[in-house]
Amino acid sequence: MTRARAGKKPVFQNRTAGKIIRSATVPNKGFSLQELILIGVGGIIGAGFFLGSGLPIQTAGPAVLISFVIGGLLTAQVTGALTTLAIQHPVEGSFKVFAELYLGKFAGYMQGWVYYIASVLTIASEAVAMGVFTRVWLPTLPLWVPTLTYSILILAINAFGVKSFGAIESLMSLVKIAALTGFILFVALFLLSGGSPVSTPGLTTHTTTMASAPLHGFFPHGFSGVLQAMLVVVFAYAGIGVFATAAAEVDRPRTIQQGALWTLIILSLLYLLSIGSLLLIQPWYTVSTTVSPFVLALQHQRWPLLAQALNAVILVASFSVMAGSVFSANQILTNLAQSGEAPHRIAHVSRQGLSYGALAFTAIGIGVVVLASFLLPGRIYDLLISATGFLSFFYWFGILWTFLRWRNTAEGRQTKASILAFAAPYGSILTMGVLLAVTGYALIQPQQRTAFYGFVVLVFLLAASYLWVKKNASPATNSTPDSP
Repeated sequence: MTRARAGKKPVFQNRTAGKIIRSATVPNKGFSLQELILIGVGGIIGAGFFLGSGLPIQTAGPAVLISFVIGGLLTAQVTGALTTLAIQHPVEGSFKVFAELYLGKFAGYMQGWVYYIASVLTIASEAVAMGVFTRVWLPTLPLWVPTLTYSILILAINAFGVKSFGAIESLMSLVKIAALTGFILFVALFLLSGGSPVSTPGLTTHTTTMASAPLHGFFPHGFSGVLQAMLVVVFAYAGIGVFATAAAEVDRPRTIQQGALWTLIILSLLYLLSIGSLLLIQPWYTVSTTVSPFVLALQHQRWPLLAQALNAVILVASFSVMAGSVFSANQILTNLAQSGEAPHRIAHVSRQGLSYGALAFTAIGIGVVVLASFLLPGRIYDLLISATGFLSFFYWFGILWTFLRWRNTAEGRQTKASILAFAAPYGSILTMGVLLAVTGYALIQPQQRTAFYGFVVLVFLLAASYLWVKKNASPATNSTPDSP
């Protein structure tokens, strides 16, 4: 792969000899616009929202709605930068390759490994959340048992392949969208038919006592609560990276921007309307992460059948997020191996386009998290989403930095950026500043502070490992040929 030279468009050397690294859950034909939107929305809406939204609601109160608006704006900037680069360079390896091209090999190495680890943690967090959903019916079942079961199942699906699973994944995306839409409409019909909101509704002024401190109004914890909630809110949006890894798989690369725009519009509306509806029938200070806030709200309204049905829908549909994360993780890891930055055995691709080495490596990572769920069943989910949030901040920051460097090239100055990257480059710079500020606010919470320490150690170990990788790299992988 080549570095960018002023006035020249970078030329890529494909080390995969034209092979596309695929997951068994991804169809062997290019994605259409409709498929891209379904995969985008379905691959992003997962347990990070259905279960994880309880934590930011507790942190910010009704003002969590502002957190989701800010999260949507940040995601728009990152997605705009990402899709602009993906259209210019529709290659496998996505933003790992982009960072290597414009920021250097070390940046590409860090971007690739951080995104890969974040993807593994996302897969594991979905498995843990599915275990939590299962315990609604089997409360005495140890959390690690369903977590391990679901992890093995999704890995087996990828290992043995299910040709129709691409259609199944799209169907599960529709199911999740329908579930949230149904929840919104049901609350609206309930209120319009004479039903009353909760006596202390989350969207109106109220006073209660929590930990001996009066909490009232739309900002019960002040605006700082809004910023503290951002870490988990970003986790709910973090799957937007699917548009980069799908760049080499679409029928027409230009549809990536359209797909990203519509995905963000649909996603933001679903998030805001469903959270707003939830707060009208469930006091914000009663939510928890031990059960989905949406399921809990239906239970408290004495709609047990609806609660059970929604819990089942969430459980089944979480597989689509796991499937998308396995695909993205394996694609990035295979690219790292082909660049000499991961064990070389992972680089082997079967005739079916599958990297079993990457799948096995991912399985080991998930196994570590399953072990953690056995040792820390009460804290594991919150730790997972907090750690993934910090990792997301890291590679989002890297994407924006890469985009700014690209904008300074002759090609970047002459090319129109995505509509999502509004006010570029100033919007990108502002977004980078907000990400740094939100990281600081996240450290106020002890749980998130613990995850941050782990994040710092991980980044240090990755940076140190690069020295070893660079020292042991072969001349072919350590060299950067010139552009013609």
